Amino acid sequence: MGAVKVSVTDRDFCLVMPKELMAKLELDPSADYELVKARKGLWVLVAEEKPFASQNPVDAGIYSKLQEKDLPDRVEKRFEKCLSREELKRFNELLKEGKIIAFRLSPKYSRYVYKTREEMERNIKVGKKGKKREDAMENAESTLQAAFVKKDSGQFNATEKNPNECSLEKDGFTVCSNAVEAKILSERLRQDIEEGKIRGLKGFDGFFYVVQDRLYQKHRQKVLSLVNAEKGIGSEKIAEKAGIGKLLARIVCEFLKEEGEIIEKRKEQFQAV
Repeated sequence: MGAVKVSVTDRDFCLVMPKELMAKLELDPSADYELVKARKGLWVLVAEEKPFASQNPVDAGIYSKLQEKDLPDRVEKRFEKCLSREELKRFNELLKEGKIIAFRLSPKYSRYVYKTREEMERNIKVGKKGKKREDAMENAESTLQAAFVKKDSGQFNATEKNPNECSLEKDGFTVCSNAVEAKILSERLRQDIEEGKIRGLKGFDGFFYVVQDRLYQKHRQKVLSLVNAEKGIGSEKIAEKAGIGKLLARIVCEFLKEEGEIIEKRKEQFQAV
């Protein structure tokens, strides 16, 4: 079939191979490749990704900005400022679809950083150069550390919070904005979920709601009674009367909906079945 030959000129270093070999290796002559040295005597030919080729212009613009921006400029609230109105609307849709991931570099940071799903999954699989896969997974999971539960967590904070700031450890509940975060969290909490200590579901709004069962049981009947007492009631009013945060009220209602106890007539307006 022929060997790969090296051709050297004054300015270029070229690899030349027969067409039959290119076809067998399924190499695309129009693609760009990177030659990487794996070890002495072994090189790897890596196809460079072209993630924007088949995307619409709006998506391509968003992904291009994510790729071009340095880490500090991909931080929550800062990155949104570089988007047009049309891009911002689509960006929020991509977040809900899980195609763009919002994650924390460390629990000590309050704001999230944006990455594409492909970039996040690639980090989980291979990690940084020189690290083992286990280390890479641990690094990826650390972005969700603020949401992990402690067995002996005590009091829960019932005041209103941004969903991104809630954690199972401190508040007894959390919200995952996409399937990747939810999957990592569910793997970490597998035993507690199987033992019924943790509940989780995906709402119709695309978010994943997770709550400690004892916190849910603590407020379940009160919230259900409030909904039963009126023809229609919003989560804000439920929160006020129950003495809990609006987000927690919303989460309790999501699980009551799942149980068939209440329905959501329109956005955040609930009534008994």
